[in-house]
Amino acid sequence: MKLLPGFKATVNAVLRGEVGVDRTTEIIHILLESKLPVTVDAIAGRLKVSNKTIRNELAKVEDYVRQNGLTLQKKPGSGISIEGSDGCKTALVQEIRNAAGFIEPFSPEDRKNYILKRLLISEGRITTKELADELYVSRVTVHKDLDDVEHWLSKFNLTLIAKTNYGLEISGEEEQWRNAVASLIASNKQQNELKELLYEDYNGRIDYKTLLKLKELLNLDYHQLEKIVTRAESKLKFRFSDEAYISFIIHIAIAMKRLESNKDISFSPSVLQNLREKDEYPVAEQIAREIQDSFQITFSESEIVYILLHILGAKMQQNQVDAINVDLDGEESNDLAAVMTKEIIKAAENALTIDLSDDKQLKNGLILHLRPTINRLKYGLTLRNPILDEIKENYPEIYGVAWMTSIVFERYLGRRVGEEEIGYIALHLGAAVERAQKPFRALVVCTSGIGTSQMLAARLHRCFREIEIKDVISVVALKESVLEDVDIIISTVPIEANLPVLNINPLLTQNDIKRIAQFLSDMPAKNTPGSDRPLCFEGIRIVEAGQEKITILEEICSRLEKKEYVRPDFFSSVVAREGTAPTAIGKGVAVPHGAPSLVNQSVVAVTILDEPVSWDGEEQVDIIFLIALATSDLRYVQTLLGNLYNEIDRDEFLAELRHINEEEKLSGKLRELCRVNQ
Repeated sequence: MKLLPGFKATVNAVLRGEVGVDRTTEIIHILLESKLPVTVDAIAGRLKVSNKTIRNELAKVEDYVRQNGLTLQKKPGSGISIEGSDGCKTALVQEIRNAAGFIEPFSPEDRKNYILKRLLISEGRITTKELADELYVSRVTVHKDLDDVEHWLSKFNLTLIAKTNYGLEISGEEEQWRNAVASLIASNKQQNELKELLYEDYNGRIDYKTLLKLKELLNLDYHQLEKIVTRAESKLKFRFSDEAYISFIIHIAIAMKRLESNKDISFSPSVLQNLREKDEYPVAEQIAREIQDSFQITFSESEIVYILLHILGAKMQQNQVDAINVDLDGEESNDLAAVMTKEIIKAAENALTIDLSDDKQLKNGLILHLRPTINRLKYGLTLRNPILDEIKENYPEIYGVAWMTSIVFERYLGRRVGEEEIGYIALHLGAAVERAQKPFRALVVCTSGIGTSQMLAARLHRCFREIEIKDVISVVALKESVLEDVDIIISTVPIEANLPVLNINPLLTQNDIKRIAQFLSDMPAKNTPGSDRPLCFEGIRIVEAGQEKITILEEICSRLEKKEYVRPDFFSSVVAREGTAPTAIGKGVAVPHGAPSLVNQSVVAVTILDEPVSWDGEEQVDIIFLIALATSDLRYVQTLLGNLYNEIDRDEFLAELRHINEEEKLSGKLRELCRVNQ
């Protein structure tokens, strides 16, 4: 395959920062990474240029791909695609990547990941000069990048050692080193090559993006490694979920690479003895034996236990979870996962004001999720959540509620749970919220005959499962009806009523279906959180030292009562709830709340203490978010609270609050936060 003249020199010039990114190459990348035709509008949007600019480039793209044995297809109404054999596509992608090098070091994030890769796989020390030369940047830039590297490593309790005339190296526990490498592989998302373009004969379960990263860091025969793990699944009689499977492969591959460098992991004799008695231990031994036979790498007993821990911490596939029924009130009630599930559901019910007590799927799913989660947290393992960013962005209120339940993990396991695990809890809770949605109760008003009325009702039922048709009546009957247990009226004639009314054609046209769908989406969902009611904020600064928790709560409630936010008995309800469940959530923060029936106007009182106070046992608290939500507002403010919970989890946000000395500025900070996130 021949590249266009001067192409490789152009790419290398780009890497040196001498010219901008070649637009022809960028367009080819976009077309190859999409399985479907891509429109000119979409390409222009990605590259932030005009449609005319893209059309002008297409002649170069067409010439380029033709010289590489491929054709550029332009399909009116669909878009543009590159067609040809997988072999030619693979060769094109690999040649471009080889010309461009391992990364495209155009951003600090790219450089950080490159430096991490070099440090984590290096057998010796690396100098800043070497990194600067490899990245085509100055040493000053590398030193700035190293601050980001150091911060990233600190999340794994690893330290970056940098000495003059010595170089750079990473120091820390072997287990944390492996966790860091696994995280780097799982989260590194620079490359977007199609699966078909990387390894044509590959049909395994690892996604190609991860496989590419694995091969760049750890060049092993992953086909064979997957066969070994698949045989282990047969012995275990369950199938790993996709993310657990990938995580398992990554950690085994890292262990193999480290063992080649004589970097062994170690556990105490008591831990080895305890885990040796697990039912899954023989399967871990089998995996170690097969790896030794296939790769000539010997696993010590500690390394076998390391494999076992990842088996114990693995998630099952959903179809296997659905086939299991757990009785929370029966013999399973002493199971730690079952006990924690009860408390998580209770906390979620309080926050979401939804009854989830009859949702067996939620109970079973949470218990079966928590069992391996407990093992992961107990032994310091992590499980990648590939859709964490999407969960946080699209469902902030559910993620916020899941984050609130993290106190359950601290109470029973003595450990803070990370955002990856919180994301999984949010998925379970979000699915339960969807199931808990009650249908909109509709009254259909129709002046046509019985046949037309019944056909209309049947079509509405078939098209909108979220609508429960209570009755089909005439206009005359409507005037005599008491509109109870009805949310909306769907009518074939114009009428007036105290409920939302939607006028439609008796034959229910496609336009009617679209209008109803939009109508329903604009209405607040029943039994689900929303965000259209305002929420008040009160900032309180307490400087008097030596006060106790109850005294502080009484002062906060007294201020709210004076401003008529709450009724006189609200303080008593706050104290009563403090007795049922801890409200300290870590980081020096507590989130108490009282009875909604005693709230006149929904408010969040953020209180900053000059000195921390003992809250739940040994927990020290200096920031208090007292939540007072009126019953009428419960379904409307959950999104705002979800955003607030997300901010509470940020150390920078808490530090900023602690430095605010004026009460009105405290209130303003919270109001500003909610305006930004609405």
